[in-house]
Amino acid sequence: MSTLKNFREKILDASEVVVLENGARHLTLDAVAARAGVSKGGLLYHFPSKEALLKGMLERLIKHLEERQREKGKRLKEGPGREIQAFILSRLERDPQTEQMGSAVLAAMACAPRLLQPAREETRKRLSKMLQEGLSFEHAAIIFFAVQGLNLMELLSLSPLNAKERKHFVGQLLRLADG
Repeated sequence: MSTLKNFREKILDASEVVVLENGARHLTLDAVAARAGVSKGGLLYHFPSKEALLKGMLERLIKHLEERQREKGKRLKEGPGREIQAFILSRLERDPQTEQMGSAVLAAMACAPRLLQPAREETRKRLSKMLQEGLSFEHAAIIFFAVQGLNLMELLSLSPLNAKERKHFVGQLLRLADG
């Protein structure tokens, strides 16, 4: 990884920590620079505004989720439903890094909802891909929104499911993806 890319990732990591430790209202360029141990000028080189920083956080989360889905897909057998199963597994596998990124982005975006357009586009693209696998709109939508709903409930620490119920729920979603 190049030095500039490492520097950028360090800033994004610090941004997530600032949001998680202090709340989205405290996400300032000064706070992020201090947390990352970089000069404000160095931060501004990569993220010239708070909006640019928020956009960078969201783009990184989307990229991370896409990479996880690709990796899950590689491990599944070829056939119909493979991409949908990869989506289910990549979104619902408990992963502290993804949960931290998701929680921070969710909190930060509450301050700038207009920046959610890339997430809206990604959401539409993901649902369209599910439809290309031959599922009816209704079937794809049920799986898609069940996954997204559970994911959001878990990000907000509101899920009522215990570990056994969650495993059963995820298993049912995977069976639905098989058609």
